[in-house]
Amino acid sequence: LGFIAHLLDAGSNDMAAGAPSSAFGEWTKKDPARSSKVYEAARAGNSPALRQLFTVLVMNEDIEEGLLFAQAEEPEAKRIALSALGAMELGERYDEALNTLLQGASSNDENTALRSIEVGYRAAAQRKTLAVVGFDEQLERVLRARSSLAIHLAVNLLWLHRIALTENAINLCLAAAADVDPSNADTILHLDHATYQLVGAGHVEKVICLLSKVIDRSKGQITLDAFQNTYYALQMAGADVLGGAVVYWLLNGGTHTRQCVASEVCSVGKDDPSFSIPRLSLPPDPLDQLFLCRKAVGWFFIDPLAAVAIPLAVLRDGSPDVASDVLNLIYDPLLLSYGDKLKSYLERAVAEGGANSSSLAELLARKAALQGAKAGIERLVELHPSEMQREAARVQWHEQMAPGVEQGRRKSIFENLGAKKYILCGRSSRVPIQTEGGPPRLTETKMESFSISSELPLLSIVDPVGLDHMLFHFRFEQREQQ
Repeated sequence: LGFIAHLLDAGSNDMAAGAPSSAFGEWTKKDPARSSKVYEAARAGNSPALRQLFTVLVMNEDIEEGLLFAQAEEPEAKRIALSALGAMELGERYDEALNTLLQGASSNDENTALRSIEVGYRAAAQRKTLAVVGFDEQLERVLRARSSLAIHLAVNLLWLHRIALTENAINLCLAAAADVDPSNADTILHLDHATYQLVGAGHVEKVICLLSKVIDRSKGQITLDAFQNTYYALQMAGADVLGGAVVYWLLNGGTHTRQCVASEVCSVGKDDPSFSIPRLSLPPDPLDQLFLCRKAVGWFFIDPLAAVAIPLAVLRDGSPDVASDVLNLIYDPLLLSYGDKLKSYLERAVAEGGANSSSLAELLARKAALQGAKAGIERLVELHPSEMQREAARVQWHEQMAPGVEQGRRKSIFENLGAKKYILCGRSSRVPIQTEGGPPRLTETKMESFSISSELPLLSIVDPVGLDHMLFHFRFEQREQQ
């Protein structure tokens, strides 16, 4: 036992560090007396024996000894035995083991209770059945404390043993997971895996609500960047599903949630928004529909296609009582600030027809008339900015774009595929390739240009103070309580 402990310590975190334990477990299977001596040493409190107790119990499939240790008073041996029972096929002794686990789950010692509850759900999951009601009661009891260990248990149950969770147990775990500590990176990672699976299992609404609570309760310390697997699952579930999530987050989320959503859905260079708004996701109250449109314009303003998607959905499927206000939002500030892709997108909406297509056509006509009236204004020297103003605008624009560029670099698939290189100039690149028995061969790659365009909102130049005030009001106005 001492030699095995020395090997394990020397192995550290090596991939094969557990091999000595496995070999020792196999060795004890060849003679029952060997495992018996390990059990005797473990009961005497021998540290190396306790370290190997789990392996010996599992390798020998010794349910009897596992139950005896699980009922013992010594806490460390008890927890090890509980874990071992969860890794065994209990067979006909399943009910007997459950009774032992329920006794452990009712313990006042948090570690013993949490271990017993986890093993109970794991055993039920292995049999592809729901855990007995007693485990739900004990789970509710231990989760009241909201300790980091209890929250980690709740997250792992959702991730690894969801098949054994009743609807009540799932709700208990989700409620606890919403209070995850931003400093517990492992728990947050496991929660991302759990919510990814929950989306695939049809619990989309619960996941959307949970993410909003996690982000807002952490005061923005946890963002959607920590839930990239889950966000990907929402995207793969369809544009309507993602659109329903966006509507919920804008309508019911806090400032931190809305800011995270804006950073995900807003981008440049696309011809369509990344989400669509289904009829059922819109709130029934006309005032809430208008509130939703103002939030979309305020938070998504930098991406006009994302900002206009929700107002268009309200015009199509919402209340006619707010249609006039929604049309005004589309015109000012969106159409007054942007042309190009927004104009083309609205023209497609008009071509598709609908209840308010004629009103949208009138907005486009007003936009065209405004552009015609501005013809030649660029020749008025009095309106030209000074060089100092131009330089200040350039500096401000670069400062605003820098975080987006950095975020795009971090999310790029090419970041981990190759080393970063800076190319100063040239129309081709040459890379030497070593050949067998000869000099290096130069491979030349022709360089092609590619570009992406974005539009600077006109109102940020013509009336930057007024625009900032309007967007600030849209973003932070409070929803009227019914």
